[in-house]
This record gives sequence, C-alpha cells and structure tokens, in this order.
Amino acid sequence: MRMRFKKVLLSMFLLSLAGSSVIFADTAVNKLRVTLNGSVLSESAIIMDDTAYVPLREVAKHFFAFVSWGDNKQVQINRPNIHMMTISGSTIFQGVEKGSTVTFYVLVHGEKLTTPISDARMVIVDPYNSEKEIYAESNPENVDVFRLRTKDVKYKFSHPGEYKIRLYMKPEGGNDWFLVSEKTIYAQ
Repeated sequence: MRMRFKKVLLSMFLLSLAGSSVIFADTAVNKLRVTLNGSVLSESAIIMDDTAYVPLREVAKHFFAFVSWGDNKQVQINRPNIHMMTISGSTIFQGVEKGSTVTFYVLVHGEKLTTPISDARMVIVDPYNSEKEIYAESNPENVDVFRLRTKDVKYKFSHPGEYKIRLYMKPEGGNDWFLVSEKTIYAQ
C-alpha cells in the first residue's frame, strides 16, 4: 500500500511539472501576424526570448527570392535582380483598354542569378486568376547576367483590372517553382 502511494504521488508530481512546463513554454512564445506590402502572410511569426522568427519561405516568396537549405545546416537565399518590360511594336506599355487585343512580347533582363536553374516559365494571369503560359524553357543557360525575349503573344484583355506577368524558375535538383519577377499590366 505504501509503495502504491509513493507511485501515485510521484506520478502526480511529474504530471504537474509537465503541465507547468507547457504553460511556461506557451507564455514564452508569442505569435505575430506578418504583413508585407499590405499582404498578410499565411503563416505567423513568433517572438521567443526577444527574437522574432519569421516564416522564411513565405517572406522569400514576397521578395522574389530562392530559399534552400539542406543537411549542411545552412540557409541559402538568392534574390536575383530581374526586370521585365512589355513591348508592343516598339512601344513599352503598362496599360491597355479593356476588351482590346494586343500583340506584344516580354523583354527580361536579369542579374545576380547565382542559383543554378533547370527550368523557367512565364505566365500571364488575368484579374480572375486564370493563367496562360507565354514562355517555357528547359535547361536554360546558367549565367549570372542574362536576357530573354518571349515570342510575340497575342492576348485579349477581356476584363478590367490587373493582369500579372509572372516569371517562375526552378532550381537545379529541386521540385519547387519560385516566383522571381512580376510585372503588372492595367486594363481600364
């Protein structure tokens, strides 16, 4: 009987100790909502011991950057500097009339691309998030500084609103596509 009482007492002590540890851990970690350029991230950040920890992949997506890590316990971030221009004939444009059909191409200039790339693709996304692929390339030349030009695209801007030209790249050996540049065309 006495041995059983000691086991029950020891079990109660261990359970209360575990419960207080959980309560302490919960109060030591505060969750934060992160907003980047007016967009709220889908994952929360936390503050622990006066240090903020943010969801790296979510932040990188908003900054058009590649993020990778592996068994070497090292995070690698590469944010290439990529500019896109939409050109119709010899005129650079950023706005069109709603309902108009425009033939254009996209001229891309990039630098500081230090992540080796296996694939690249470009899409145009309408205001209702319907997308059309306008460029795709497998095994592009891996250089730090590059230029590319799409073929002429004939596209009807049926709806008013923002149309997004998005350039995605896939790192060598990876499965994930990373958004590395975005250009907006306004249809009014």
